[in-house]
Amino acid sequence: MPWPWSRLTIPKSFSNATRDNSAENAADKPLAPVATFALSIGSHRAPWRHDAYRVTGSAHTNPPEGFQSAADLIRRRSGSGTCNIQTGDPELYEKLEENKVVYDLKRGDVIFHDRWVFHRTVTVDEYLRSMNENIPGEEYSKDDDESDASCVGKIFRRYSIRYSPGTARVPPGYGVELSVLHNPDNANRTLNEVSETDGPWYPKVWPHVLKQKPNREENCVDFSDDDFDEEIRGLGDLVHVKIQSAERKQAERKKEIHRLLTLHGGR
Repeated sequence: MPWPWSRLTIPKSFSNATRDNSAENAADKPLAPVATFALSIGSHRAPWRHDAYRVTGSAHTNPPEGFQSAADLIRRRSGSGTCNIQTGDPELYEKLEENKVVYDLKRGDVIFHDRWVFHRTVTVDEYLRSMNENIPGEEYSKDDDESDASCVGKIFRRYSIRYSPGTARVPPGYGVELSVLHNPDNANRTLNEVSETDGPWYPKVWPHVLKQKPNREENCVDFSDDDFDEEIRGLGDLVHVKIQSAERKQAERKKEIHRLLTLHGGR
């Protein structure tokens, strides 16, 4: 649930806990509420969502055959990225902000939401300014707390996992998808097809991962055990060989795209 606007300062316990990861410190000094994630509720069903896809250059707007090169991507792509909505289309940005809900994330929290719900990071200092605007009669000054200067630009680190059906297709054409950089034939295949022919690039997580439960009496995992699905046994080769090679190719492509973006004024 969204955290109510209830604080005007970030207590010292927050900054201390982020610097010291010891169990004793975490137990003695609980993390303070720090809202650093926002969702634009209902934006994945809004009538103006296609305008948002165009402005941001969403995958929805990619040509069916995919891009043919970095130059083709720069020339034909739509929009200027999700980070530039405010400058690219101020009216659309206001619509997204109208339905914004800011969540208070603590260590261990999980937010499940539709892939196409627009979302963004909220820095700690933005959170403090928002609380000042939403609590009548309260005023916030950064001089009130000696640790507040360190809040400017600070965010609560998180990571995202995207769950997709096995029938979803890998985009064709030029891009930075690791499975395609490793094997171009994976382009336009379903995730199931990629996993069946080229290893567990998209590991199955539902309805099950293992065919049978591992032997809990053993202290180690034996990947030669027939109890384990072939997909699990393939993760070692994927992580230590295939992904590392693909990531080097990905870095080269991103460097080329960045170079062309710079030549085109950062669009």
